[in-house]
Amino acid sequence: MLAALAAAYDDGATVVGLCLGAFVLAGAGLLDGRRVTTHWRFASQLAADHPLATVDPDVLYVDEGDIVTSAGSAAGIDACLHLLRRARGSDAANAVARCLVVAPHRTGGQSQYIERPVPPVAEGSPVAAAIVFALDRLGDAELDVHEMADHVYLSRRTFDRRFRAHTGSSPLQWLLRTGSPRSPRSWPRRRPASCGSG
Repeated sequence: MLAALAAAYDDGATVVGLCLGAFVLAGAGLLDGRRVTTHWRFASQLAADHPLATVDPDVLYVDEGDIVTSAGSAAGIDACLHLLRRARGSDAANAVARCLVVAPHRTGGQSQYIERPVPPVAEGSPVAAAIVFALDRLGDAELDVHEMADHVYLSRRTFDRRFRAHTGSSPLQWLLRTGSPRSPRSWPRRRPASCGSG
């Protein structure tokens, strides 16, 4: 397999190592002298095992043109959407992202992992109830700030003000940092031809 990877690279293929796949690319000698990434838990091991590679443990993916490496599973999706966008344009990447119910674009330079505990909010407060509501629905593509405000029977303006007072950020900033796919209402309206397999 290592020889096949090296041969494909030599023939001009773009070679991609998703998550721990970076170890395979390094084993084939393809990462020497390159900036690369892998899952943050294994970045120091990759750097120790392959000192000729420059391992960046803090990014989602690294695009070196003909070699692309990514961090964990979700970052692998981001890297693949980046490659699709690079090859076929934003419309194609957005359509696939919509089918997968993921954010259409996260830049590779974003941090892999940031410790972000939910700020303490007084029990029984509308903000606490909205946070619990949102955390239970993070995978829901329809989740947005209006839905959070409606859930606790507050106007959007009042909800924004109270949320910011309790957490130090706007509800939208909090949703984006927490990992919500963000409502596809902001994505292009064109419906993809098909989603999924078969």
